[in-house]
Formats: sequence, C-alpha cells, structure tokens
Amino acid sequence: MSHDIRTPMNAIIGMAVIAQANLQSPEKIQDCLNKINVSSRHLLNLINEVLDMSRIESGKIDLISENVSLPELIEDVMDVFRPLAAEKHLELQINADHVRHEKVVTDQNRLRQVLVNLLSNAVKYTPDGGCVGLWIREVPSFAKGRGQYEFIVTDNGIGMSEEFLPHVFEPFARAKDPTINQVQGTGLGMAITQNIVRMMNGTIEVRSNPGQGSRFIVAVSFELCEEAED
Repeated sequence: MSHDIRTPMNAIIGMAVIAQANLQSPEKIQDCLNKINVSSRHLLNLINEVLDMSRIESGKIDLISENVSLPELIEDVMDVFRPLAAEKHLELQINADHVRHEKVVTDQNRLRQVLVNLLSNAVKYTPDGGCVGLWIREVPSFAKGRGQYEFIVTDNGIGMSEEFLPHVFEPFARAKDPTINQVQGTGLGMAITQNIVRMMNGTIEVRSNPGQGSRFIVAVSFELCEEAED
C-alpha cells in the first residue's frame, strides 16, 4: 500500500522539478503538467479507496435511499468506460434482460461504485482487442413491492486460477502472475465492492478460468418506485 502511494507521489514531485528546470519550454511544461494531472488523479483514487475501506470497517458508511433510473445509471457508467475501451480496442457490450421495472430505490452512488469497480477490473485485465460486457437482468421476485436484479460483468481477459478465486475479495490480494505486475491498483477495489453489496443485502460471486476471462454476478433486491411496468 505504501509503495502504491509513493509511486504517484514521486512522479508528481519529479515532474514538478523537471517543469521548474524547463520554464522556457512550453511543450516540456505541458508534458509535465499532463503527467502530474494523471498521477494526482491516481493518488486521489488511492486515498479515496483507503478512506472508503476505513469507513466500511468502522461501520460509518450509511446507504442513502433515493429514486434511481437504472437506464440513466448504466448510461453514466458506460460513458466512463467507452473512451477506456476505445483506447484498448475492446468491444463493449451492454444488454438488458426482462427488466420490467426501470426505476428503483437504492443508493445511486454506491451502486455506481460497484459497477465501476467491476468494469474497471474487466478493462484492466483484458488484453487489447478483447470483449467486456455488462448484463442487467430482472428475475422474478416474490416480495411485494420489490424487484430482484442481477448485474453481470464479463470479460474474456486473462482470468484467474481456481486457487486464487477464494481470495479475490480479500484486501490487497493479487494473483501471482507476471502479466499483471504493471497493472496499477490499491488492492482494495474488490473488498470495497463486496462490502457495499453486503450492505445492500445482496450477494456477489465470481467465476473464472485462466486465459478464458471472468464473470462477476451481483444479485440484489431493490424497492420499486411506484410506476407502471415498461
């Protein structure tokens, strides 16, 4: 963790020194500022995840109940990943299956965080030219006024071994694979994701095989907004 924090911090300090030494070169300064911007955003993400994990462990995170439009939420999430997928020439698939109730009551930001974390991993661990998918499915619910949903994130990336699967949601866990040593991350994303899903009284499971990709399934029940079925 300390190494992950030092890396972008050292980059920011180093680029600032280089910029100061090249005040007469606008192009060099612009390049340094761009790299400082990238590193500072990465550092902020690290800090936010550490704080999130701390709040979760201390029980200080409360879910906010608000009316959420699932199509709008999914569109917001995909807007984040379309440029990232384009950079790696990934095919990005979005599918909805039997979603009869599009408006639900849940914590919009936390649900978005779950999907962003899962899709972020899918994009990071899928080689160029691969495929990443998000499926939303509403399954029959026997509770009046509630809907049962599944959010499924798939990829055809490097996958994970059977031995590592039981540890995928542990803080700082990472598979021993030389192909992912350069992939940045806090090692907290999956632990935070699992905790949020549990706070929503949902479940998350993963299926994966080396070289064949991964499939994460989030199952959660939401209170339905009062509306006609679409």
